[in-house]
Amino acid sequence: MFANEDFIAASRKFVCIRIETYESKETEKKVRALLNGAFANTAFCIFDPEGEQRLSRAGRGPSMGLSTRRGGRGEQAGGDEGVIRRMNQIASGFKPIGQKEDAVLQDFNSFRQALNVASADQRLLVLIDADKNEQKIVQGKLRKVFADAEVVGKFHLQFINEETDKNWSRAIQGNKKEAAVLIVRAGAFGLDGTVMDQLPVGVSADEIKIAMLAANEKFASLENRKKYSKHVSSGRRQGVYFENEIPYGEDRDGDGEIDNKRRRQRQ
Repeated sequence: MFANEDFIAASRKFVCIRIETYESKETEKKVRALLNGAFANTAFCIFDPEGEQRLSRAGRGPSMGLSTRRGGRGEQAGGDEGVIRRMNQIASGFKPIGQKEDAVLQDFNSFRQALNVASADQRLLVLIDADKNEQKIVQGKLRKVFADAEVVGKFHLQFINEETDKNWSRAIQGNKKEAAVLIVRAGAFGLDGTVMDQLPVGVSADEIKIAMLAANEKFASLENRKKYSKHVSSGRRQGVYFENEIPYGEDRDGDGEIDNKRRRQRQ
């Protein structure tokens, strides 16, 4: 469904907030609140523009959250078309204000998280390595670039934070000695990356866009789409482990214990 052009068009009418489930205790709390105490790797809900009032039920995904029947599945909501229709109905009740070029830019909790998500989504990561004053200047240019029809939805973005992202450059191969806009290709498991292009912070928005699209075209020719089962098996064989604050697993019955941990103990 997420590749459905009509769904993508409907999603543009919303502010999409993606919570990385296992990132922290705060995110775990948010997921449990949406799922009535249960804990799963995905949760979905639509809120009002203030982020306070729920405008849909919460569920594992859009098909459940926007179902026309309580506890229903996607087919009861009319499949993808029903979900898209319901999203458009909700969006029609609100009038956008401001210009898309003024939208708040994407933000991750850390470079480490940004690199890992970029790898999982197989998108290029735009990194801004600059001091606070330079970052403010670049932000104005990036709002224009990331709102462009040729760019929107194709890249991830992270501003390097000197406090939370110490030693970030050790994970990236390439020249990073000067303040810059870096276009990075994340490694297969999101633990490292390679600089595909680097621009000084003083470049124009048009120059940034041209460099991003050129890098993305090259990236598309190099990157093979991941197949989930093969990717997971390869990671396990190589001993790859991405540590988060919250242990992996799900608590679907909401008793406070990870379900698969209990199954392993019984085995």
